[in-house]
Amino acid sequence: MKKLALIVCVLMLLSMVACADNNGKPNNTGNADNDADIADDVTDDNNVVDGNDAVDEGAVTDDKNGDINDGNNQTLTGKAQGYGGEVTVTVEVNGDDIVSVKAVGEKETQGVGSNAIEQLPERIEKADSTDVDAVSGATVTSNAIKEAVDQALEGIK
Repeated sequence: MKKLALIVCVLMLLSMVACADNNGKPNNTGNADNDADIADDVTDDNNVVDGNDAVDEGAVTDDKNGDINDGNNQTLTGKAQGYGGEVTVTVEVNGDDIVSVKAVGEKETQGVGSNAIEQLPERIEKADSTDVDAVSGATVTSNAIKEAVDQALEGIK
């Protein structure tokens, strides 16, 4: 009887995990679109402005987190020691909004550290923070990218 109860509990746990998104929150949207597919357009003086259009001086745009951009982006750089060598990041910010992150680490291991170089910048952009999960198997490179971004952001504090 105890074995049956244990099996039922395990099955219930697995079904709960299957119904959760990557953040461990239930996925109740019922919508197949993910956040990356949703256009981030806003209206400014009856003109639609998106991330691919040039922004007129003084125009106000809205980023993915609802922060207000004033069109005055700053480009900052930071460096940190990765697994294979130095990792350099270029961070574009507008106020508190991290607009873009680009990471370069030529000496990071292909298929391991290179995964962090490819994946982590997008996570940081979406979160507007370096408080994101490291890429599995590439912890040292992930931490180097986060450290380099934090170093770059110190230039605006």
